[in-house]
Amino acid sequence: MEKDTQNGTQVTAENNADGGQSVKGKWRKPLNIALSCVCLAIAAFLVFVLLWIAIDKLVNKSPVPSLFGYSFLTVQTGSMAGTIDEGDLIIITKTKDYRVGDIICFLPDGDKIPTTHRIIRINDGNYFTKGDANNAADPNPIKVENILGEVTSVVPHVGLFFGWVANDFGWIYIVGIVLIVVIGVVLIKKIPAGESRE
Repeated sequence: MEKDTQNGTQVTAENNADGGQSVKGKWRKPLNIALSCVCLAIAAFLVFVLLWIAIDKLVNKSPVPSLFGYSFLTVQTGSMAGTIDEGDLIIITKTKDYRVGDIICFLPDGDKIPTTHRIIRINDGNYFTKGDANNAADPNPIKVENILGEVTSVVPHVGLFFGWVANDFGWIYIVGIVLIVVIGVVLIKKIPAGESRE
């Protein structure tokens, strides 16, 4: 209680200008909303990507699933070392015109694993390829229908992460991290905003 000396009345002083709510409490609601939006956006994006890839693989029968015309592959050998190293992530897309010097990803007849090599010669619709680090050219020419796409980008070493996720049960850790984040968001929402009294 404080006494107003001018008019002799007593007034009650508020602890805070915001009705007693602490600064921490003020930021809790916007933080909850932001975290919820981020989690929802990530979850929605992951679901969309998984559905898109599943449709491309199962309905369109694509040998390599793509997203908006782009496919992401991990290089598993050193045949292009110096240009594309083992463990790099490559991004490929279909084009209408392949030329000598282009690095292409192709699936030879009977193979299930794509190969990524450079075009060194074109003759009568046949594409002859060679790995930059190989001493000899590939023995068989490639038909255009076997070409999956041209390499448009290389992301160094990122493919190692995807290989770890796919082959070494890394996906379990990813799921665990997502669960921890979701539980954290739920717990933050459950904690009531505290009030400060002086």
